[in-house]
Amino acid sequence: MAIGMKTRPVHHAGASGTGNTEKERITMVNEEAWKEIENFIFIGEERLQPADLMIVPGAPQELLALHAAGLFHGGFAKAVLVSGKFSYRGQSFAEEWKAHQGKEDTGPDRGTGVDPASYQTEAAWLRALMVREGVPESAIWTEEESTNTFENARFCRKLLEAGGIRPHTILLCTQAFHARRAKMTFQSEFVEQKIYVSSVVTRGIGRGTWMQTQEGFDTVMKELENCGAYFSGKRMYESACMGRPASERNGRDH
Repeated sequence: MAIGMKTRPVHHAGASGTGNTEKERITMVNEEAWKEIENFIFIGEERLQPADLMIVPGAPQELLALHAAGLFHGGFAKAVLVSGKFSYRGQSFAEEWKAHQGKEDTGPDRGTGVDPASYQTEAAWLRALMVREGVPESAIWTEEESTNTFENARFCRKLLEAGGIRPHTILLCTQAFHARRAKMTFQSEFVEQKIYVSSVVTRGIGRGTWMQTQEGFDTVMKELENCGAYFSGKRMYESACMGRPASERNGRDH
C-alpha cells in the first residue's frame, strides 16, 4: 500500500465480505490523491547530470550540507552557491537553529566542532560544514541576506549577474519536501537556465514517509499551499507566461 497508509475492511450488517462499499471507494480515491500530491512535491532527477553551478537554499539542517558535499565530490558541480540568512519568522540564525532542535538530522557523528551558535547565517554555517567535509573554501560562495525561498532565488540571480557569471545549468540541492517549490521558484528567476534537482530527506519527511506523522503531513500540505501562494498574482503569472525573471515584473513579493 502506498505512502505508509493502511486500510481496514469495512463491514456492514447483512453484507458478506468487504465488497466495494462507499467508504472503501472514498478511501481509494483519497489514496490516489495523496499519491498525486506525493509525486508533485517530491521530485528529483533519476539520472543526475553535472551542472555548471550548484545552489543550496539554506535551512538549519546538517544533512543538507552533507548532501551538497557529496554531490560536489561526485563531480556534479565544481562551484557551490549557498543561500540564506535565516527564516523571516525568527530574529537570528541561533534562534532558528534552536527552534529546530529535535527536527534536525545530523547524520553520522563526525565530532564536528562546527557550532551553529558561532555563525550568523544559514549560509555561513552550511558552508563551514561543507568545508569540514572536504569541499575547498574557494569553491563555495555565499548569499547571506535572503529570508525565504523567493529571496533565495532572486538574490542568487542578482549576485551572479553582478559577478558576470551566467551558468547554463544549475543543480539545486534542497530538502526533499521543499524540492517542488524550490525548483518552481528558482526557475521563475533563472528563466534561461536548465535546473536539475537533487534532494535529501530531512526531518524524516520524504516520499513514502510523509503521512506517517502529523508533522510530515502538515509540512507537505503547507508546501502544497505555498506552491500556490508563491505563484499567485500578476507578476508570477507574467513570469510563467512571458519568460522574464519574476522579480523584474510588477507585483508583490512573497
